[in-house]
Amino acid sequence: MHTKRFPVIWLTGNTGAGKSTLAEGMRHFFNEREASGSSADRRVVVLDGDEMRATVSRDEGLSPEDRRKHNLRVARLANLLSDHGFLVIVAVIAPFAGVREEIDVLCDPHWVFVKRSGLGGPEKPYEPPEHPDLTIDNDVLSIEEGRKMLREYIMENVCIVSLAKV
Repeated sequence: MHTKRFPVIWLTGNTGAGKSTLAEGMRHFFNEREASGSSADRRVVVLDGDEMRATVSRDEGLSPEDRRKHNLRVARLANLLSDHGFLVIVAVIAPFAGVREEIDVLCDPHWVFVKRSGLGGPEKPYEPPEHPDLTIDNDVLSIEEGRKMLREYIMENVCIVSLAKV
């Protein structure tokens, strides 16, 4: 598993859990690396759920089938960008285990579960992943601690060093 040279990091969690905040933190971190002489910043793409819904999935609603279509569309885009040499960070809910299994086939992402209690409910169902590669518990961690945890995971597990050599 996770054999791509330029992998996909998929942040999953319910609405309001902090996925976009973490993704933007990674974008900012890699921009700082660019300022210090690394070319990694040009090789990191963030696909945010709200931005994707406003562009590539404008006609999709929030039914389970529409959510599935939206998630698979984003997964195909993430895979394409990965194949073209980008580290892709996706901040999209991916609320159902079955959809995540389909996403696994399309782009083999590193799953990061962004956890926060008190979110969701019957109108916003979410099935937590059983075995994520990383869990960031935003009930316990500060924003900066969560960003640091994700940054360290990427640096240690995603071969980010190879990005600077491209």
